[in-house]
Amino acid sequence: MKSSFCKPLVELAEKKFRDVPKEAGVYVIFWIRNGKPVAIPRIRGVDEKGILYMGSTKNLRQRIRDLWRSIQVARGLKDQNSYPHTFGVSLLYTGLCDAIADRELCIYFKVFNNEDAEYWEKVMLLEYTRRYGEPPPLNLNVGRKYLLIVDLGVFDESRFVEDLDPELHKALGL
Repeated sequence: MKSSFCKPLVELAEKKFRDVPKEAGVYVIFWIRNGKPVAIPRIRGVDEKGILYMGSTKNLRQRIRDLWRSIQVARGLKDQNSYPHTFGVSLLYTGLCDAIADRELCIYFKVFNNEDAEYWEKVMLLEYTRRYGEPPPLNLNVGRKYLLIVDLGVFDESRFVEDLDPELHKALGL
């Protein structure tokens, strides 16, 4: 699927991720088949956007490159002792490695400064979880405490939750 907000991971890899900025930001992985998002059943409804994973990073290019490498390791296409990103491990654990082709993975990313990127990742996960009753299917490391820090607040660790950034809101369909 080609769009202004979602780029095929395969195409980014073919260009050695030169089209991805080195700045901090957030990213979202979508499952797109035949140009359309794959609907994913969730506890409280169906995610019609096909969101598989959300994350933030200090360096988008390096993190997305690591994500791609972890997929290749999971598929046995690269030898490596460890996975540079949890996405590949999550694909194997859930059995989706066999169900999702590389060409079906698309990514949206948006640049933020480092502190804001981490914050917006938490807000995206919180909004997704509120809507669907659970985090995206491949965000396996997200625990309840992670979401509570943003939602309820922990003394000296939180700030008031703002409305989701308008561009993120549109990209996520929330």
